[in-house]
Amino acid sequence: MSTITKKGQVTIPKPFRETLQIKEGDSLMFEMKDGMLILKKKERKSILNLGGIARGRKVGVGDEREFTKKVVAKRVAKEGLKGG
Repeated sequence: MSTITKKGQVTIPKPFRETLQIKEGDSLMFEMKDGMLILKKKERKSILNLGGIARGRKVGVGDEREFTKKVVAKRVAKEGLKGG
């Protein structure tokens, strides 16, 4: 059981944090369903998630490198990049 603070914050009990592997800095998503609040952990993004983004493109090596740089830069700007 947790109590909500003046700022609307609540502590997630340690057994739940451990089970969901929630750590400081993790992002959580909230969802309402049938009058219940559902809490979900948002997976961290890693540079490893970007593998294969240029697959199928028929361009030279230099062009692929520039394409990859642009895609990576857009994703990092949009989603951020956290160690994970």
